[in-house]
Amino acid sequence: MRLPISLLALFCAGAAGPAPVPPKAADATVLHFVPKARANSTYTFSARFDITDRDISFEAPKAYKEGFDFWAGRMRGQRRSEAYEMTTITQEADANGMIPFRRTIPKFDLEFERQGQQYATAGPLERDVTSLVWEGSLDPYGNLKKKRKVGGRANPEIDTLSIPEIDRVFPVVEGTRDIKIGEGFKEERVIPLPTQLNIAGLEDVTLRLTREYTLKSAANGLATFDVKTTYANDPGFKPKGENTACSISGGGTGEALFEVKRGVFVRTRLPSSMRIDIEAPLRPLPGHPETDKPSTGKSHINLDIVFSGEQIVKRVWGEDSD
Repeated sequence: MRLPISLLALFCAGAAGPAPVPPKAADATVLHFVPKARANSTYTFSARFDITDRDISFEAPKAYKEGFDFWAGRMRGQRRSEAYEMTTITQEADANGMIPFRRTIPKFDLEFERQGQQYATAGPLERDVTSLVWEGSLDPYGNLKKKRKVGGRANPEIDTLSIPEIDRVFPVVEGTRDIKIGEGFKEERVIPLPTQLNIAGLEDVTLRLTREYTLKSAANGLATFDVKTTYANDPGFKPKGENTACSISGGGTGEALFEVKRGVFVRTRLPSSMRIDIEAPLRPLPGHPETDKPSTGKSHINLDIVFSGEQIVKRVWGEDSD
């Protein structure tokens, strides 16, 4: 028969034995979260964006099956990777507390994988990206407030890259707060679809992105946040084509590390999956009279998406004060 815990404690109290070992210091249960912009500092940021067409399927009349199967086979498994090394140099804060900066991309790589074969591009786009120069300002909490291009070659392909989302891979946080383990904050905004849809009326799809940051632990000067990503329809987006619809869903769970003393996020990895469900009119097929009558087809695209980044912040000159 098991003894009650209280009796067992009484029996053990008089027994000889080693002194009890004190418990290890527990993680802090409350984080004093103070994000900061670092003046007179260099931010060295390595970031990567990966997107993979994991699966694609179609629903359409039999006459379209061969064509859709062909394109599904070509698209399935395709991967696109963008890798950046960004350098941001900040100055002293101005009279309004804003911190001016200058940003460049010393290194950029673009890679593709198609049908199991990897391709590394080396051409004007890579050279043009590394020629870009921006100036702007950060607010006292380190959030990007202004950014304008002041140098670099013009190349329309640059607009297809994920630079705006790389700029926002760390969260925008206004003000300081105390955060308990299991609590956090949420960031929500509208962004463009991370892949181009070659469907009339769906060229400029936007979606709603939500990231929820929940404090997991705080120890040794680092706070670890679990990050839940959710994708949903943008209520403000309307397809331009008739009988055309696009639905976005999905999400994932990642992590972000915050350096408490300096008040900056230093690392993140945000894997997720996105599902795109499309309904659009089908074009008539030559030699198939049965397709002359207007009908619609459905496409289901499943993407795997990963944003990751790591940054080091160092004072250029002077003391690195708190």
